[in-house]
Amino acid sequence: CIAGLATLGDRSVDVTITDPPYEAEAHELGKRQNPTRDQKARVVNDGIDFAAITESQRSDVAAQIARASKHVALVFCQCEAVDAWRAAFNAAGMPYRRAIPWVKPDAMPSLHGRWPGQSYETIVVAQHTKARTPPVGGKSLFYTFTRDRERPHPTTKPLPLMKAILEDFTLPGDLVIDPFAGSGTTGVACRMLGRRFIGWELSPAYHEIACRRLRGEEAVPNAAQPSLFGVG
Repeated sequence: CIAGLATLGDRSVDVTITDPPYEAEAHELGKRQNPTRDQKARVVNDGIDFAAITESQRSDVAAQIARASKHVALVFCQCEAVDAWRAAFNAAGMPYRRAIPWVKPDAMPSLHGRWPGQSYETIVVAQHTKARTPPVGGKSLFYTFTRDRERPHPTTKPLPLMKAILEDFTLPGDLVIDPFAGSGTTGVACRMLGRRFIGWELSPAYHEIACRRLRGEEAVPNAAQPSLFGVG
């Protein structure tokens, strides 16, 4: 993913929207909610099958995103990592601006009951000083979307969420990049809304899923129809 970013020219893309690996604590084996209709099967022991991000990787990713992006970068992270991403983007010369909450109505409760469950994730916004004003302008912002019941990737984000982000921060025809493309939801949203897209995915298995979804060969939850784009 970093190698892919390094191939891009300076200020060669309009906007970066990406969902990199989270911190090590989020990747450990533990009880998680499986969003299924069967209530008895909702809680499962489920670890994440790829490595957590390191501080060195975070710094490198932020530096490459800041170099390649013209306007704004939006990076998903757990709330505990906002300060780390803020420092990384500030050091890279793309100032941190805000952290937007993504509220999850179907979030996992705290099973032991000793403290509340975590009901949201965050989206760090970094923006160059002379960047254009995004469509959302200065409006106060948060997103509320449930997760897809069936997810082809452990951390797949809902398609309606990604479309909302694109509508708030990009314009038709923009070139959007996602260096941690996963199952390709950012790309699918771009295709639906008339944005250009470049993505990278390290895992061959997830890369193939993303390609199938972008070609319209695999149904995408919350899309208008399974074969929206055709093949080609």
